[in-house]
Amino acid sequence: MNALYIALAVPFFVVLIGAEMLVNRRQGDLRYTFHDTITSMSCGSGQQVIGLLMAAVGFGGYAFVYEHFRVATLSPSAPFAWLVLLFGVDLGYYVYHWASHRISFFWATHIVHHQSEEYNLSTALRQSWFTGFTSWIFYLPLAVVGFPPLMFLAMTTLNTLYQFWIHTRAVGKLGWLESVLNTPSHHRVHHGINPRYIDKNYAGIFILWDRMFGTFTAEVDEPVYGTVKPLRSFNPLWANVEHLAELLHRSRRTRRLRDKLLVWVMPPEWMPADLGGPVTVPEVSREAQRKYAVVVPRGLNLYGALGFAGMVAATTLLLWGAARMSFAELSWGAGVVLLGTATWGGLVEAKSWAVPLEWARLAAAAGLVVWLAQGTSTFAVASAGAVAVALGLSLWVGRYLRRRVSEAPALVSAS
Repeated sequence: MNALYIALAVPFFVVLIGAEMLVNRRQGDLRYTFHDTITSMSCGSGQQVIGLLMAAVGFGGYAFVYEHFRVATLSPSAPFAWLVLLFGVDLGYYVYHWASHRISFFWATHIVHHQSEEYNLSTALRQSWFTGFTSWIFYLPLAVVGFPPLMFLAMTTLNTLYQFWIHTRAVGKLGWLESVLNTPSHHRVHHGINPRYIDKNYAGIFILWDRMFGTFTAEVDEPVYGTVKPLRSFNPLWANVEHLAELLHRSRRTRRLRDKLLVWVMPPEWMPADLGGPVTVPEVSREAQRKYAVVVPRGLNLYGALGFAGMVAATTLLLWGAARMSFAELSWGAGVVLLGTATWGGLVEAKSWAVPLEWARLAAAAGLVVWLAQGTSTFAVASAGAVAVALGLSLWVGRYLRRRVSEAPALVSAS
C-alpha cells in the first residue's frame, strides 16, 4: 500500500518541482542546480526500490509485535483512533529524528537527506537507502498499544507526504500556523549548518514536540544548507555509504576498545581524544560558502537527463507492479535502478569505471525487458526495441570512455 501511495504521488512531486523551478527562474534566483537535483532525486529512487525489497524488515517487524504483544485492538473505523495515531506516529517520528542526529550510527543512515547544499523540493526526495532498517523500531509502542499494521502504514505514509512541501525557500512564515505545524521556515532551520541552527526542529507534522522538549529555534537569518563536513560528490551510492565508511575508519584508527565502540553511539561531533577530541561547529555564511560543482560536457548532461527520466519511470513501474513481480524480478529491477544512480555519479565526476559499469547496466536493463516480455504478444518487438535502445545508448556514452578527470570538479560560490 505504501508503495502504491508513493507511486501515485510521484507525478505530483515532479510537477511541483518543475513549478518551483519556473518560479525561481522567473525571480532570477537559481535555487536548483542540475547535478544536485538529479542526485537528490536519484537518492529517492534508490530508497524506494530498496524499500520494496526490505519491506519485511520494518512493516514485518511492526506486524510481528502487533500480533504477539499488543494489549488492545484499535478499530480502523473509529475516528478517534486515527486522531490518536496521527499524533502517535508524529511523536515516534520526532524521537526517531532526534536519534538520527544525536547517535552517530543513526546519523549515518540519515545524513544523506542533509548533504545537499541547496534547499528546494527535490531535497525532500533525497532520502537515505538505509532509513527503513532503523526507523521502524521507534514506532513499536504503537504496535503494543494496538494500532493495526495497515493503519500504521497509512499514517506513516501521510506523515512522509506532508513533509514534502516544507522543503522550500519559496514560502515565508505562515502566521499562527508556525505555533502548531512544522512549516518551511521551521524546517529550513533544521537543514541549517549554522551553529545556532544545528540539531533543532526535528518535527514531522507538528512543531509542538520541539517546543515541548526544548529543541525549537525560530528562523532569524536564512540558514546555510548542507552538512558541517561537505560530501563533495554527486554519486548517490557514495552519499549513502560515506559516513558509514567514516565511522569504520575512526573505529579502526582509535586505539582504545571503548572508543572503538563509542564512535558508533556518541553524537556525531564526538571524537576520541587520540583522534583530536570533539569537533566544534564553525560559524558559516552564505557569502563564504563554496558549493560543490562539476564541469560536464553538454552531451553527457543530456545523456544523464534521459537516463534519469528512465530511472524515474522504472522506479514508478516497480512501485506499481511490485505485488505482481517475483522477488527475483524485483531484485533485478532494483539492481538496474541502483546501478543507474552509481553510474550517474561516476559519469559526471569522470570516474574511469563509470562507462564500463553503465554498459553493464544497459545490458542488464535490456535483459530484464526481454525476461519480463516472455510469453507475451509483444515479446519480439519489446526485446528488439530494448536491445536496440541499449546498443544506441552504449555507443552514446562510450564517447566519454576516455574523458579526462581534469574536466571535473570545480567549486562555485553560494547564491
